[in-house]
Amino acid sequence: MNKSHLIICLATIMAAGLFFSCGKKKTPEKPQVKFETKVLQPESRIYNMTFPATLSGTSEVKVYPQVEGIIKVKNYTAGTRVRKGQTLFVIDPTEYRLSVQSAEAQLSVAKARLETTKLQYESNQQLFAQKVISDYVLKTSLNDYNSAKASVQQAEAQLNIARTNLGYCTVTSPLDGVIGSNGFGVGDMAVRGNYLCEVSDNSVIDADFSLNETQLLQTIKKFDLRVTEKGLAGPKGKLLQDAMPGVKLQLKDGTLYGHDGKVTRIDAIVSQGTGTVTCEAEFSNPDGVLRSGLSALAIIPIEADSVLCVPQTAAVHLQDQLMFYRVKKDGTVEGIICQAYSSNDGKEYYITDGLKPGDEVVTNGVRKLSNGMKIR
Repeated sequence: MNKSHLIICLATIMAAGLFFSCGKKKTPEKPQVKFETKVLQPESRIYNMTFPATLSGTSEVKVYPQVEGIIKVKNYTAGTRVRKGQTLFVIDPTEYRLSVQSAEAQLSVAKARLETTKLQYESNQQLFAQKVISDYVLKTSLNDYNSAKASVQQAEAQLNIARTNLGYCTVTSPLDGVIGSNGFGVGDMAVRGNYLCEVSDNSVIDADFSLNETQLLQTIKKFDLRVTEKGLAGPKGKLLQDAMPGVKLQLKDGTLYGHDGKVTRIDAIVSQGTGTVTCEAEFSNPDGVLRSGLSALAIIPIEADSVLCVPQTAAVHLQDQLMFYRVKKDGTVEGIICQAYSSNDGKEYYITDGLKPGDEVVTNGVRKLSNGMKIR
């Protein structure tokens, strides 16, 4: 092939490439995200209201020594169950036994003096009748007799005090319950003002939790509660625990406690500092699984006849708040901060404040949205 033929071939190839290049179609742009929406209408659901709760025994008593001294005996193991009247500690009784003996001796002396003054007074009565002694002598002997009687009473009181203090050397449990230690043991000094141990009656456990103002108002309306002399109660004199549903308790390991509880108290005054009211639910604890000081979640199931439900994919989490994008008439969206509860299965949110029936919300791709963005 000569040089002219080579140039012609190269030109032909370049022209063909240029032709096919110009005729090739451009890659089409990716289609825009199609946002799904839902128009909110009231629906029937059962949802759980959950509240952080702290557990405590219905009776918790700190055991203080009534006398001071060295602990000679410790008769329990922390964390075990004790009975009312069971001996917990014995404080060295030596000093208090001596006090009893001394008080007994003082009482004997006082009784002897009483007997002597009694005899003197009776003798003086006869002598006075015979006009042997004066009225002054008779009254003086009467005063001595009365003083002796008072001394006996005083000695008896001192003996009772000494015997009581000796009895206090044996420290007993004030109630049935589970006992916790404050670190005192044999050889330690028991001092007034420092409690030795704490006994908690765990047969019934109270779970304390709080309702905010919105939750309080919703609860009052839902269960038709009204204020009575004994606090909030249900309609027609129904007790609070009968007017409200049973309370479940979720423990720290995620398990549900085997016995449902009852709401027994809702405080009437909202705390100015926290904006909440304290509630109390009572749980039976026959197996001793629950202990004072544990934390848990109190769960109250609520039957809602008309609630606004949205998929959880519609929510944008802003720290401790939930935002949903509402579609406006012009096709743009606006973010609305709402109050909502999670469904039992974790698939829905139940709106309690922020949106209303008839509102249309975006249910997918919400991370790609921003205020004022047009979606249709």
